[in-house]
Amino acid sequence: MRMTLATWLISLGLVQQACQKPNEVADGRPAIKAISFVGIPDSDVRFDAPNAKIMVRLPAILKGGLQPILELTDGTSVVGLLADNTIDLTPYCHCYYSSDREVIIRVANKVTTSVYKLIVIASGPLKAQDSNAQLTFSRETKLLKMSFPVENLYGNPVITDLTFTNVETGLAGHINADAICLNSCEGMAHNQLIFTISSPI
Repeated sequence: MRMTLATWLISLGLVQQACQKPNEVADGRPAIKAISFVGIPDSDVRFDAPNAKIMVRLPAILKGGLQPILELTDGTSVVGLLADNTIDLTPYCHCYYSSDREVIIRVANKVTTSVYKLIVIASGPLKAQDSNAQLTFSRETKLLKMSFPVENLYGNPVITDLTFTNVETGLAGHINADAICLNSCEGMAHNQLIFTISSPI
C-alpha cells in the first residue's frame, strides 16, 4: 500500500509538472509568457524567459516599426511603447559610442514591474533606399535636416563624414565633424536615417 501511494504521488507530481506551461511564473510577478512581432517570422525570434532576454533578427526594411504581440500573465500589461504601439529602437539607430546599448521591454501589474532586454540583429549592412525626397535648408535656423530611407537601419550606424556631389558638375563638398558622429534617428520615423547639419558646422 505504501508503495502504491508513493507511486501515485510521484505520478501526480509529474502530471502537474507536464501541465505547467514552460514560461509560467508561479510567484505572481508580471511576466511575458510568449512573444512574437508583426511581420517577423517566429524563426527570427528567440525568447529566453529564464534570463529575461528577447532576440530578434530584423528584416532589411522594418515596415511599420517593431510591434510586439505579447501573451502575458494575468493582470499584466506592457508599458512604455510608442504612440503607434511599437518599441522604441533609437538605441540601435542613434549615434552611441557605448558598447552597452539596449532596449528594455517593461511589463507591470498593480504591484511591481518586470524588465526584459531586447537584442536586435540586422540582416545586412546599412544601405540607402531609392528616394526623390527634397531637402531644404532654412536660412532662419541655419539648419539642414535630411532624412533618408535606408535598409538595415537598426544596427547602430556611426557616420562621421558626408559628401555632397553636384550631379551636373561633379563638384563635391565634404563635411567632417572631427570624428563626431553626424547621424541620428527618431522612434516613429521607421527606417529613416537623419542628419541635422548646422551652418557653420
